[in-house]
Amino acid sequence: MADQIDVIFPDLLGLTHGKTVPPGRLDHPTHYAITVMVQGLDLEFLDVPTYSTSSGFPDMEARVDLETLRPWIGGRRTAMASLYRTNGEPLPLDSRRQLQLICDRWAARGLTPIAGFEMEFFLLASRQPLAKLPVPDHRVYGIGAGADPSGTLEVIAELAELAGLQVEGVNAEFTPSQVEAALHYQPAGAAADAALLFRELVHGVARERGVDATFMARPFADAVGSGLHLNMSLANSAGDNMFADVSDADGISELARQFIAGLLHHHEALTAFAAPTVNSYKRLTPGMLSGYWANWGLDNRICTVRVPGQRGATTRLEHRMADGTASPHLLSAALFAAGLHGVEEGMQLAIPQQGDADSEPNTDRHTPHTLSGALDALEADTALRAYLEPDLVEVYVGLKRDEWKRWEQAVTDWEQAEYSRVY
Repeated sequence: MADQIDVIFPDLLGLTHGKTVPPGRLDHPTHYAITVMVQGLDLEFLDVPTYSTSSGFPDMEARVDLETLRPWIGGRRTAMASLYRTNGEPLPLDSRRQLQLICDRWAARGLTPIAGFEMEFFLLASRQPLAKLPVPDHRVYGIGAGADPSGTLEVIAELAELAGLQVEGVNAEFTPSQVEAALHYQPAGAAADAALLFRELVHGVARERGVDATFMARPFADAVGSGLHLNMSLANSAGDNMFADVSDADGISELARQFIAGLLHHHEALTAFAAPTVNSYKRLTPGMLSGYWANWGLDNRICTVRVPGQRGATTRLEHRMADGTASPHLLSAALFAAGLHGVEEGMQLAIPQQGDADSEPNTDRHTPHTLSGALDALEADTALRAYLEPDLVEVYVGLKRDEWKRWEQAVTDWEQAEYSRVY
């Protein structure tokens, strides 16, 4: 089946779904008719009008975006799809479309959102039980055996290049078996597609080689978490970086400052998209370099919004809050929406954080401490939600509320080990 094509779309959790079709059926949208219930983990769904039980689980159509057709693992090909109702109307739950709508709003101002993801993950010896891949020669920013003695990381990089995902480099992170891949800087929609597909490729390649991988926020208590850092800028019609300003003392434009101010203004609500799982909040704490504080800084990794030292054409903002479980499309849409609000309102930017924000923060604002708190913040942030599809936010929040409820009702191994032996 090497000539088959995997037609893929992301759900609201950033997980992939789709169908494998023969090349001759690629342009036939009804061939990909799929129930709209595939938006949650393990077929979890909500009884939301027009989407689920009360409406009989109607179909949606996955219409392929031919510009995204690319080589894939095993000689196959893959392509991304956009989602529509069967009457031809765009489906509001389509996270790719949500990102495009935000990009369109920037385009109306003559600007193109540009993005690049840095993706951290753990290579595993096994998933059941969860165990790190041994790396006897580990070193920070190690390569080869110093990053992954199994050679899986190098194969991932090679196949990602063949698939056109444009991985700019791979290396070991601070913790043995944790690695990082930086993806090419490009228009935001293409960047989010590449991040989604890279995650799929990592899982596929690792399992084929007898190991595994996880992008969980913090899978091990004795190790740091895995981030999904999003680098952002805006380009004009000539391709100039509009975040750069040589006349500014810090080399960044007023547009960039207003954009950062928007990110910080919506800091708490953005957590719902950047840290979307119960486990996310084991990473999103002080001391984890994870975007806890509502602050920004010049080349300061302890800040949520870091302005790296490069200037001119490479000027960018790095948002460091998200973890590896975030939907690349929803995260990008939310961050570029928050930045747009800052620009539209001409928000003023506070002074940059100096030094260690964890010991001497220049703000008392920080992320919520639980997924439930983050969802509360999103629901309370009417200004940010005004940029997003109401149906998408309703279903997303509902799915995540159900996830939180399952966590509250769960009995964990820790509870059993801590209490059953003495009570």
